[in-house]
Amino acid sequence: MAEPSRVPGPSASVVAGIALVLWAGFAGLTWVVSSADAATGALGANGLLVSDIRLAVRLHEMAVENAWLVGLGRVLDVLGSTPFCASLVAAVSVLLLVGGALKRPWDVWTYALAVLLTSAIGGGLITPWLKAVLDRERPPWNGLWLTEESASFPSGHAQAGITVWVATGMVVLLVGAFARVWWVAAPLMALGLLIGASRPIVGVHWPSDVLGGWLLGGAWLATSLLVWRPLLRPSTAGAAAAARSRR
Repeated sequence: MAEPSRVPGPSASVVAGIALVLWAGFAGLTWVVSSADAATGALGANGLLVSDIRLAVRLHEMAVENAWLVGLGRVLDVLGSTPFCASLVAAVSVLLLVGGALKRPWDVWTYALAVLLTSAIGGGLITPWLKAVLDRERPPWNGLWLTEESASFPSGHAQAGITVWVATGMVVLLVGAFARVWWVAAPLMALGLLIGASRPIVGVHWPSDVLGGWLLGGAWLATSLLVWRPLLRPSTAGAAAAARSRR
């Protein structure tokens, strides 16, 4: 009997549900942030933002007391920058093109490439537009260690950590056998989260900016996974999944 067809990873309904939850979370956080800021500025009276401010102050104090955190934040700032992320996406895209040409099933490699490009490019276009529309003021420590000129919400580095670094980790899982590639994928994904987490420590973002970037990045990545799913041929994808499970 032939192996049952299945697409690598969670089912379409699961991915759609995750995307819906993340989009709803981002919309809710955006409403809270924009409503409070419109009335009182970045230091809003809203309960969520009061907690946001307190956490930002605590993280700033940690950075003052621990210089190594600032040094780490500077490194992560570079790893999450547009030039570095663009270079990473370009390099991985070339590898996916070569892999798709040399290995089978080719549709899995094409799917991975489409997801990565859509996730990275789309995320990089959406975030600057949202920053300009929402125009949230950055923390008062912006410029102490690092300086950012654009608006604060959502965090572009946190978004890129998901739509580039986490997406790259997912691409590795898509085209490789999990037992052999998890040690590559897991650090890539962890690094993506660390890039966002470092932003309040170096004083350029409120914690809610980072949460917004994570929610936006996750929602866009999940949407990218869903949109390009028709590229996968069920019979080929099922055979690939069966082959990986036997390794």
